[in-house]
Amino acid sequence: MRVLSTRIDGKELAIPKPASPVESEIFEFFKESDPSGAYINGLKEYVGKIFIPSRKNLDKLSRRVEELRLKAENKSQLKVLDSGSAWITLNEPHQAVESVLNAFFGYMIKEGIIDSHMKALTRNGIRAVQAATMEAAAKNWPTGLRLLALIRCDGLQEIIKTIKKETPDKQLKEGLDGLSEVTRKYASIFRVKGFKNQGFDEVYRIIKKQGADLGRKEIYAQALQRLWDYSETPSELEAKGLRYLERELPKFQRMTARLAKKYGVPAKAEEVSKIIKAKRAVKVNEVIPYLADLRKRVVKVANKSIVKVNPNYDAKVIETPSYLTAIFPSGGAFFFDTFTNKPQQLFICTTDPRRDPSTAPGELLNLLVHEEYGHCVHASNSSVGYGAKPTLVDMLWSPLGGAISEGISFQREIEFQDVMEKLKTRRGLNADEKALVNFYEKHGGFDNIAEEYEFYTWMWRIVRFLRIIGDARINSGKQGLVDFIDWASKKTGLSKSMVYHQLFPAHQGNGPGYASTYAIVGESIREIQNRAVRNGKSLLDFNTYACSMGFPARTIFEDRLKAFAAK
Repeated sequence: MRVLSTRIDGKELAIPKPASPVESEIFEFFKESDPSGAYINGLKEYVGKIFIPSRKNLDKLSRRVEELRLKAENKSQLKVLDSGSAWITLNEPHQAVESVLNAFFGYMIKEGIIDSHMKALTRNGIRAVQAATMEAAAKNWPTGLRLLALIRCDGLQEIIKTIKKETPDKQLKEGLDGLSEVTRKYASIFRVKGFKNQGFDEVYRIIKKQGADLGRKEIYAQALQRLWDYSETPSELEAKGLRYLERELPKFQRMTARLAKKYGVPAKAEEVSKIIKAKRAVKVNEVIPYLADLRKRVVKVANKSIVKVNPNYDAKVIETPSYLTAIFPSGGAFFFDTFTNKPQQLFICTTDPRRDPSTAPGELLNLLVHEEYGHCVHASNSSVGYGAKPTLVDMLWSPLGGAISEGISFQREIEFQDVMEKLKTRRGLNADEKALVNFYEKHGGFDNIAEEYEFYTWMWRIVRFLRIIGDARINSGKQGLVDFIDWASKKTGLSKSMVYHQLFPAHQGNGPGYASTYAIVGESIREIQNRAVRNGKSLLDFNTYACSMGFPARTIFEDRLKAFAAK
């Protein structure tokens, strides 16, 4: 990766240099379409700016995409433009509010509350919501999209309250009141009788009566291709999900039965999880300190056995803020200052009991492995070009990148299962591995935690396979959300609440096809990885390369991995 060093406000920025004038134009397009993301990733000239989704601006971006598509020099450029364009043209009602919510959250994580920045952000946030109101008001939105919009509106209202409590600036408070008011008006377009965002039971009652149609039947097949670079049709996607589920569900059921017998509870996954949490759950107010202590040990083990972590890696872990818990029911990862010489990554862990929090040690380890040594290391290694040399286009934020990162993180969980199997033998362990074993001996016993990590790892594998099936069925109109929740719960023994939280509020809000990305890309990586190891490649080298090439389209990512595996 050629590096262009510049100085802004006296600080050196290290960003990939555009390889051509066309690549430079594509970079400008992405900054124009997501100026708040540009600022959060280190480009200071975009401070306070948010994309205003007026019809004029949406049409302007669409025209610009078509101009750039004609100039595109390679498939990588073409696919990232197609994905960005597909997201713009999707234009679902929750997107505008979520962009404002994410901007505020990103600013707060990046720099806290700087009143002058927040005032500009608030003014533009008002303009963005007002523009979205004009776009949305005349349309008859399906219940599913109305629920997604209302969840985001509630999240934005919560972050507004948080900032108002923290700032003494009267002008900012007044501006935030204005943003709160336009958000209330926007939410009024999407009223759903009985909805107060109080958790699953409330939503389930609503969708049993009103359904949760997303209105995506006509666009779903195209969205799969353009947003995520899938080659699969909706029916092929569903078939893959069913095949994965049937392959691994028996193993999960055997684990569940074994643990149920051990603890004297019914052989249902939720009952097993409940008894594990009753016996060993980390207290809510201790989860973050516990993870902070644990991750110091896990990173050393991961670095030597799974993926090399660049020496400048410095992710932070925090509790998921209240305004994001409905969107991140278990946890998540955020990246910022990507285009500076100090890229940052953040791991958030949800503890809100209304959602689907992780509190059992084995499940927290699974979450840590996924978010940190998948997402966060992927972003960090890519930002510094540690094990590969991504281009500027490879580093641009688009739905494509989310798909790749989810696949890497999904595969990371099962890779760490192999590490746990080795640690269980207690033979030939190095000092770092012994330190991790000793940590768990003091926190519930290593063998217990290893057994529970395997249970939760397979439980989450089952969840990800259900996401594929549900994503395909719900978005294609083949099955309603309630019917799918009932089917999935009966099929797997997972609670209806868990199926809902892990398929709908966050994942459908990220667009049709996103829920499938974990397992679809993860299983693809697994196949190529097995081929590489058979060819004599080091697992550590393969994963470091995969985790350092940025966020290209799926087919390009897979082609590069196949070439690496064949060398």
